[in-house]
Amino acid sequence: MIEKTISSPNSSPRPHGLESVWGAVIHWTATGKGVSAEAVARYFANPATDVASHDVIDRDGTVVHCVPYVRAAWHAGRCRRYDWDRDGTLEEWEAYANSVTVGFELCHLGPSEETWPNAQIRSLATLIRRVDARCPNFKLRNVTDHEWLNLNGKIDVDAAFPAARLFWWILHPRTPVPEDGAYRHLPEWAQKQVDEIRK
Repeated sequence: MIEKTISSPNSSPRPHGLESVWGAVIHWTATGKGVSAEAVARYFANPATDVASHDVIDRDGTVVHCVPYVRAAWHAGRCRRYDWDRDGTLEEWEAYANSVTVGFELCHLGPSEETWPNAQIRSLATLIRRVDARCPNFKLRNVTDHEWLNLNGKIDVDAAFPAARLFWWILHPRTPVPEDGAYRHLPEWAQKQVDEIRK
């Protein structure tokens, strides 16, 4: 996995540093064909855009880091929908998705317009495992997509996103996807996250 850095100023301090991270949000760029992760990262580097993700992942698996995980990238905004600490109560701090999540931006044209390359999904799985290792409150069962947090009908990502493949490679990074597909071999909590992302 090739990794580069193009830093973005579009971030804020997290209230408790890495301990503030409870989940991850998957986005897609929905940009024109051939728009690279570096181009997206340069857009995020402009303070006038007021937007950034932590990492941008190209279709060949190349990763461009924009915001360190210890800071809150401006990628998701406010959304009072997700019980990040899974205690059965939606508390006020959970409404600030930027403060409690890591944002991953994937280079992709848009709804059902192209496939999702294995290299891209493997890089995302690697980064999610990295967050899991570094952030003590992070939960793999809190890996979701922007659409689930967003109540205004925005599709980000769509049902074609290979969520089962992603969770397989998060849990089994060196093992091929089973011939009959990953979903039925995942634990129940991972199947629930796949269903959530697929809608």
